[in-house]
Amino acid sequence: MASEIVLIITEQRNRQRITLPSGKAPYRFGRSPQCEFVLRRNNVGDRQFSLGYEGNFWFVRDDGSADGTWYNNRYIHAGESCRLQVGDSIGLNTNNDAATQEITFRVEEIRTAQGAGGLQRENDAPALLRELDVKKKKKILIGRGEDCDVTLTSDRVSRHHCEITYTDGHCEVRDLGSTNGTFVNGQRVHSAVLSNGAVINVPTQVFAFSNGVLHFHENKVGISVELADVFKTVKDRNTGKPLNIVDGSSLIIDPNSFVVFVGGSGTGKSSLLTCITGSAPCTAGSVCFDRIDTKGNRNAFDAVLGYVPQRDIMHDNLTVAQSLSFTAKLRIAHDATRGEIQSAVAHAIEAVDLTGHEKTMISNLSGGQKKRVSIAMELLASPRLLVLDEPTSGLSPDLDRSMMELCRRLSHNNCTVIMVTHNMDNINLCDKIAFLGRGGVLCYYGTPEKLNPYFDVELTSDIFEKLGKPDEVEYYRQKYYTTPEFNRVCMAYPEAAEEADKRCSK
Repeated sequence: MASEIVLIITEQRNRQRITLPSGKAPYRFGRSPQCEFVLRRNNVGDRQFSLGYEGNFWFVRDDGSADGTWYNNRYIHAGESCRLQVGDSIGLNTNNDAATQEITFRVEEIRTAQGAGGLQRENDAPALLRELDVKKKKKILIGRGEDCDVTLTSDRVSRHHCEITYTDGHCEVRDLGSTNGTFVNGQRVHSAVLSNGAVINVPTQVFAFSNGVLHFHENKVGISVELADVFKTVKDRNTGKPLNIVDGSSLIIDPNSFVVFVGGSGTGKSSLLTCITGSAPCTAGSVCFDRIDTKGNRNAFDAVLGYVPQRDIMHDNLTVAQSLSFTAKLRIAHDATRGEIQSAVAHAIEAVDLTGHEKTMISNLSGGQKKRVSIAMELLASPRLLVLDEPTSGLSPDLDRSMMELCRRLSHNNCTVIMVTHNMDNINLCDKIAFLGRGGVLCYYGTPEKLNPYFDVELTSDIFEKLGKPDEVEYYRQKYYTTPEFNRVCMAYPEAAEEADKRCSK
């Protein structure tokens, strides 16, 4: 009988939910890169414990670790197995006290197949899983219109965007003349036969096709961004040899978070942004949106991404409303009505606090106001990821804070926000900081309040001096490998752990 176990993994303040199907059990947890889930802790064994499924029951087994595995209220011995039930906890580094566990795995749910139906699934409020049987319905219409089987609210989606039909024993997707296109496995298509495992993208929405069923998450949240061992290599102009300007960066940016990239000049901040946006893709490693590798799917993700460059690009001789209206006509669906365009423009103006400036000429705006117009232009497309390259550059301290507050507010409104900045005065307003050192090395990724203690400094400005020295950069690179944030990456992308082990062994 098929089953799934749902675990909540807690590391300090970080929480992650994973779902493991019984068909791929057992799952090994430990330091070894060969484990399905790599746990980078000094006290964790190469094979710490495993989760298995036999006789219609899930169980945990200690795999011969030196320090033992904590199960509920005791340590279990090497080779000992215990049946798992909802509410059970598995812990590491507990020192005989459940309150001091460094990592805990709590069983939140165990699901089994019932009758002819599939696995019962959780009803997760922020991202409801929907399934439509194409074979049964014969035709599924996707678009912005109220008569569609799947109605999407984004103005970039055409009223009747595409349809999926079942005829002659196969399923086919057909674009219905949409403005912004339908993509299958990263390629824009007019029509395509769907193979098992196909990924279908329309603006702001991803569908997965499997065994005649269309799966999608009905959500209104920002996307997650996962970087696993990302490199950007260019030719050194002086030596002619390969030069890494982004050197093995790995991190996970949670949905609806506000993350700031900081570092000295030439540390690869903007280069890392281009790897994320795809304007200059990484030369090695992977960049994933919502756990889907963007390599080969980059075009399909253009609709969910908004990018605000350092230099504002707009016409000085237009008013704010005129500039946004022209942009809206270019970016949203061609079948949008005048009322829908006006509504989108009004919403964007309100979102960036420019209400009352609709008739102001662009040339008469302050630098901060012009930057807000640039952001509003991107908001017209309802992005789930907004990337800004030094939007506070040249702004006064009060405008810098105002811009940071705006980005924080946007991240709480169905959008993930990533920013590059040099100004550290209002850095406490972001959720997390990614601090890069000389040579494009990620040396810290975490909350603002832990930044100075991590680098053992009293003044944040001292960090820039530290990370200009190659030996200090390498020290903090390896220190990052011991953090819970890096461990999260390793759980999802074991290749990041393998690269870390190679560097640490040198």
